[in-house]
Amino acid sequence: MTSVPNNIYPDYCHSLSPTIGKWCPLLATDVHRLKTVGMFSDERALYHLDNHPVKWVRITGVVVAVDEFKGKRVYTVDDSSGMCIECTAIAPPPPPTTDAPTLPPHLNQIASLMHVHTTTKKPADDKTKGDGKMSGLKGKEGKVVPSVLSPAVPWEEVDVGTVVKVKGRVNNYWNTVQLEVIKIEVLRCTDQEVRCWNEVAAFKREVVNRPWVVSEEEEERCRKARERELRHARKGRVERKGGENSAAAEERRKRKEVERREEEEEAKRRKTKEEEKLKARAKMNSYPSMAVLKAAKGKYDALGI
Repeated sequence: MTSVPNNIYPDYCHSLSPTIGKWCPLLATDVHRLKTVGMFSDERALYHLDNHPVKWVRITGVVVAVDEFKGKRVYTVDDSSGMCIECTAIAPPPPPTTDAPTLPPHLNQIASLMHVHTTTKKPADDKTKGDGKMSGLKGKEGKVVPSVLSPAVPWEEVDVGTVVKVKGRVNNYWNTVQLEVIKIEVLRCTDQEVRCWNEVAAFKREVVNRPWVVSEEEEERCRKARERELRHARKGRVERKGGENSAAAEERRKRKEVERREEEEEAKRRKTKEEEKLKARAKMNSYPSMAVLKAAKGKYDALGI
C-alpha cells in the first residue's frame, strides 16, 4: 500500500497552491513520482508530487520514438533524467481520398480543354467574388485554443531526434503515467533548450523541494469561503426551485380562471336558450291558433251572408 503524506490539504485550499493551476516544468522522473491520494479535480484523479497538487506538466527533451495508433500518436520523450515519458496526442483525421475514375488519354485531354474554357470565361468576376469570399472567411476566423481533444502539434516537424517542449495533462494508462498532449513546440536552438532547463531547475529548487505549508488561519479562511459558496449555491437552487413552483402555481391559477370563465359563458348561453323557450311557450298560450278561432266563429260569417 502506497504511503500518503500526512500534510495533504483539502481541495478548498488549492487556490493557495503554487502548482495546481500552472504549467509545472518537471523532469520525467518527477512525473513518474506523481501519486494519487483519492482526490479529484474536474471529475479526474488529482496527482500529487509530495504534497503539491499537480495537474498541468511541461516536459523538455528529445523524441526517441514515435508510435502510430488509430486516432492518436504517442511520442516517447527522453529528457536525460534517467527515465522517459510517453506523450499521447490525438491525431487529426486523415484527409478524404477521392478515387476518381481514370479516363483514356484522349478523353482526359478533351475534359481538360473544356475545364480551361469554362474557367477562363469570366476571370474578372470570378476573381472579385473569390476575393470577397476569402476576406469574409478571414474576418470570421478566430484563434483556436489548443486542448486535449485538439492539440497544437506540428505533425510534420516532430520526429525521432527532434528536441521538443511538451505541455500536457497528467493521465494514467495501464498503471503508467503519461501526458495527454495539449501543445508541442519544437526547440530550434540550444539557447531555448538551456532556458527550459534553467526553468526546470529553478522550479525544483524554489517549489518542489519545499513542502507546501498552509497556516491554520488560511485553511480556516478557505474553508469558510467554500462553505459560503456552497450556501449561496444551495440558496440559488432553492430560489430557482421556488421560482419554478410559483410559475407552476401561476399557470394553474390562470388555467382555473379560464375554465371558470368558460363555465360562466356556458351557463349564460343555457339561460338564454331557456328564456327563449319560455317566451315562445307563453306566446303560444296567449295567442290561439287559427283553427281555434275558426271553430269559435261558427260555420257562417255574418259578413259573408
